[in-house]
Amino acid sequence: MRDGSGPKRPEGPARCAAVRKTHREELDPMMMRLRSALLSAVAVSALAMPAAAQELRMGISPEPTSVDPHALSSFVNMQLGLTVFGHLVNFDSKFRLAPGLATSWKAIDDKTWEFKLRDTKWQDGTPFTADDVIFTFGRAPDVGLKQFAIYIRGRTISKVDDRTIHIKTTVPDPTLPNAMAAFAIVSKKHGDAKTEDYNSGKAAIGIGPYKFVEWVKGDRIVLDANPAYWGGKPAYDRIVMKPISSGPSRVAALMAGDIDFIEKVPTGNISQLKKDAKLNIVQTPSCRTMFLGPDSSRDVSPFVKTNDGQPYPGNPLRDWRVRKAISKAIDRKAIVERVMDGNALAASQYFASGLFGHNPNIPVEPYDLAGAKKLMQDAGYGDGFRLTIHGTNDRYDNDAQILEALAQMLTQVGIKTEIVGIPVATYFTRQASLEFSVYLVGNCPGTAEAGAPLKEITHTLLPEKGYGIYNFHRYSNQRLDTMIEEALSTIDDGKREKLYQDALKIALDDVAAIPLHQQVNTWAMKKGIIYEPRTDEMLLPAYVSKGN
Repeated sequence: MRDGSGPKRPEGPARCAAVRKTHREELDPMMMRLRSALLSAVAVSALAMPAAAQELRMGISPEPTSVDPHALSSFVNMQLGLTVFGHLVNFDSKFRLAPGLATSWKAIDDKTWEFKLRDTKWQDGTPFTADDVIFTFGRAPDVGLKQFAIYIRGRTISKVDDRTIHIKTTVPDPTLPNAMAAFAIVSKKHGDAKTEDYNSGKAAIGIGPYKFVEWVKGDRIVLDANPAYWGGKPAYDRIVMKPISSGPSRVAALMAGDIDFIEKVPTGNISQLKKDAKLNIVQTPSCRTMFLGPDSSRDVSPFVKTNDGQPYPGNPLRDWRVRKAISKAIDRKAIVERVMDGNALAASQYFASGLFGHNPNIPVEPYDLAGAKKLMQDAGYGDGFRLTIHGTNDRYDNDAQILEALAQMLTQVGIKTEIVGIPVATYFTRQASLEFSVYLVGNCPGTAEAGAPLKEITHTLLPEKGYGIYNFHRYSNQRLDTMIEEALSTIDDGKREKLYQDALKIALDDVAAIPLHQQVNTWAMKKGIIYEPRTDEMLLPAYVSKGN
């Protein structure tokens, strides 16, 4: 008995001798056969599933805010949603559309899309049908911050049969399949569930490659492989995600062997880790572009001051020449090389070159200090002014250091710049409240076309239509709006691409927002673990495999 009661056992050598005598003389033949059978069963079990080799420990940052896939539209929540639940349409590692819970889709007329659904089951054995998709269309727009409404409102879904749905739009909508990749599908069977029920696991019954086991906030998320997953059983039987917000701490945990795999490797550690023969480092250019959003709408902006610190009687940022001067004053090459340690790409527009609609004729803004000073002079601000730039200090690669570099560069053209770094936990709420005059932020489009950043960052705010939802600088240009709207309703790919490219030129010529650089995504893992680097920067356990 483990509590210490019962006869006292011999200690030391005497105990060993007694045990040997027992095994040699006192076990009867039946007990010996039973012992042999048990040992054989254990051996077979060990060969079938070596537990230690089947668990993968991952260091993630940041931690999801919820297991409910509709509670918040963020990449970290979305990657958990993809892992446990699943989307109608997926993106592959290069940010191209791929089948998900829908095996195929096609436009059957200008305003109707048909989706064929996969014949599969939820993790509790319930068949997946069109009713689940229809239920999700009703739930997703009304949960949490209601951010998924932009992908669903204005689109009407109907059931043809259990394996077929039709989605109708009020205008031609060539980007609808992209929108279907933006949110998770949930089971109608758990229709009355609240967000708390998902977080506890009660309603976290998905259709994805892993099953939800537990979430201990601040400590771990545990997932077990779904052997019936339509895409095949994942390589690892158990995933343990450990939230480690500090980049150096994630690296230290990997080096110490406490973690097998980490995401978002700090740029300053990449060259060091690449030299370690025990590690595997993978990288790819990100879909995420960092940019500045200058307040071009208000007559008076809260963090623009005169040189003696008084409120500025007017808003210099409303003049495109001032915004252009800021852009010319930024040495993007220096930021890439010195701040990002070479692990970034200077950006010419608001999204990566691989996206449909990228304009190859728009170059990266050259660093031009003299040109910036002349524009300031021409605009009537030759004496300069004071400005505060706000940004996160714990969200993007080297975000605090980027702010410092920007302040030094803008000060050289007479814009005496201060910076304020804010934790991500409160930053976006303040940004959405329009507290800032200029803000630093990163954007990765929710779709694989230029229409998403144009619609969300540069279009005039029309929240009921999903326009301008990330335009917290409140830029507005009617000519640009018209072109974006025309592009988003143009079915012909060639015409739509040309409209995107023309719209981009208008936005950049007028400096609607100021692109800086494109991040490079980096993951590090122990040798023998393989991960195909993803443009969308997601960490998806189902795509981790084993190698030599």
